[in-house]
Amino acid sequence: GDGGGGEEAAVWFMERVCVQRKSDGATAVIKEIGANNTATVELEDKSSTTVRAGEVSMVPPKEKDMVLVTGGADVGVEGELVCIDGTDAILKDSNEDFKIVDFVHLAKIVGDA
Repeated sequence: GDGGGGEEAAVWFMERVCVQRKSDGATAVIKEIGANNTATVELEDKSSTTVRAGEVSMVPPKEKDMVLVTGGADVGVEGELVCIDGTDAILKDSNEDFKIVDFVHLAKIVGDA
């Protein structure tokens, strides 16, 4: 490490991930990752602001959301969350293949609209 006292950014702290601001519950989308665990996010009203990694939490994905796998064997896979079965989640990737992944590894992302 660099000896800095900064907290480590979470694995899901990356572009296109949907987050919620802890202070007021506002939802936003990460647009760009900056230095020192900060990110530029776009709020629902299309305004941009900078947040620290510790100031936001991940929005839990729901069925039909676009998701990104942030850990495990299928890390990096994007797909549509088809259904949630306890701790498992079934998603359909871009090749229309179905994958079963741990729900804890999923981050909600915005599709390329």
